[in-house]
Amino acid sequence: MTLLAAVVLAEQKGPNPEDVKPGWLGFAVVLALAVAVLLLWLSFRKQLRKIDFEEEPDDPASGDEHPTKA
Repeated sequence: MTLLAAVVLAEQKGPNPEDVKPGWLGFAVVLALAVAVLLLWLSFRKQLRKIDFEEEPDDPASGDEHPTKA
C-alpha cells in the first residue's frame, strides 16, 4: 500500500512553470527594495557631503606626525 501511494504521488505533476508568476506581491517586494536602496543612497550622499577634508595632504616634512615603521 505504501508503494502504491508513493507511485501515485510521484505521478502527480505540479503546475507548469509558465503558470507560476510572482504577481502583485513580488512586484511590491521589488518596489520596496528599490525604494529602500534609493533612500540609502540619498542618505549616503548627504553624509559624504558633510565630510570636510583637504584635497592635498600636508607636507610630510612639517614634523607634526611621526611615521611608524612596521
